[in-house]
Amino acid sequence: MGRTTLRNISFITLALLAILLVATTFIEKYYGTDVTREHIYHSPLFVALWALLAVSAMAYIACTQRRASLIMLHLSLAIVLLGAFVSFLTSERGTILLPKGTVPASMFTTDDNRFEKLPFRMTLAYVDTCHSDGGAYQADIAVENAETNETMRIALNSPIRAEGYSFCIGSISKEHISLLVSHDPWGVPVSYMGYAMVLASFIALFFDRKSQWRSLLKRFGKKEEIKKNNCTVFRIRRSAAIVLALAILGIIRWYNTGLFPVTNGKESMLFFIWISLLLATIATYRKELKPIAATFFALGGIALFAILPMWNSDGGEIAPILRTPLLGIHVTTIITAYVLLGCTAINASVALFLGVARHNSEKMEKMAVTGRILLYPATLLLMTGIFVGAVWANISWGRYWGWDPKEVWALITLLTCSILFHTRSLPFMGKAVNFHIFCLVAFIAMLFTFFGVNYLFGGLHSYM
Repeated sequence: MGRTTLRNISFITLALLAILLVATTFIEKYYGTDVTREHIYHSPLFVALWALLAVSAMAYIACTQRRASLIMLHLSLAIVLLGAFVSFLTSERGTILLPKGTVPASMFTTDDNRFEKLPFRMTLAYVDTCHSDGGAYQADIAVENAETNETMRIALNSPIRAEGYSFCIGSISKEHISLLVSHDPWGVPVSYMGYAMVLASFIALFFDRKSQWRSLLKRFGKKEEIKKNNCTVFRIRRSAAIVLALAILGIIRWYNTGLFPVTNGKESMLFFIWISLLLATIATYRKELKPIAATFFALGGIALFAILPMWNSDGGEIAPILRTPLLGIHVTTIITAYVLLGCTAINASVALFLGVARHNSEKMEKMAVTGRILLYPATLLLMTGIFVGAVWANISWGRYWGWDPKEVWALITLLTCSILFHTRSLPFMGKAVNFHIFCLVAFIAMLFTFFGVNYLFGGLHSYM
């Protein structure tokens, strides 16, 4: 099979998966989660498409690439898919209900309503439904087998594990506790190894002297200090003052709640504005970054309008499941990625106007270099946020990926961004006009992930 055939299979399959994921979220809204899980997400065809993508992409990379960093990156992505496939084949998930008292339980109900036996017995010894420890419900559970009898404490975001099984709180009352059961001894380690390898490989691209990113930096121009006039100095001081004020407000909120202030939509938008202005202030100090600084300022201004409808909302009580440090890492990395993607979108809009309406193709090409440079850290941060969210989901619900609409659209955004990197494999993507158009498509997917999913589909992330 030739290189061209492998390339076509890889990218056509990638496009089909992205389109299928978009369609499935809407199918789920009207026909329910059970239908999409049975007929799409857990179907042999869906699994086969991911397998075809992994095999064809790795074969294509083997035929075309010699750089270790790119080979390792794609191999790491294949390992992530392998971990998901292992989980699909070997994992067990279900629920077990423990009434308060001395009656032990050793059977759990699987997700497809079968009864499976545990290699030990469990008894609910103590339950606390008060908002203890900052809102974490907790209980003491005795785990007993032929050799040991150990009492373990379980709480939200603090599961218990025994003999390869993981138990998370599903629901809790004064009389009983429902636990989410997960047995995935092989898939989780493989997936986590893949996550670490992907991030390490992607970071290596920033240090690879022959990488596309380093080449783009060289084209970006020699860095020179900007000549600061009174107007520039005033703008820098004004933006720095706003950044400082928002930081102080965030620290106060952090102190009062004990959580990084991104627990609801308004706080997340304030962090979005803060990051935009912070990057704008930093970029203002460099001459070659001045156009980017203006873009970040514009992005912050647009976000101000978006936050106005939710300004009078206090966000309500913070859900106990959000009381974890992983929330701050997960949300801030993704929002920072969204800021960078927003910057590439504004950059693309201006570039298309100059290139199409003003016939300034040279300027459009230069702005494409700017967009490509920003795309690398944006994608790295987006992947980091998704992986941290997967780890958090595994801790809280016993599974690292559940095809929640927010998860699916974050994946759609990531797949769209991945197309933008393949300028050598996809010659049409090397053209500035096509790159800028795809930047706008990625931004639309990002906007839908950030806003549309919350209001249209709901799901586990509806707290936003």
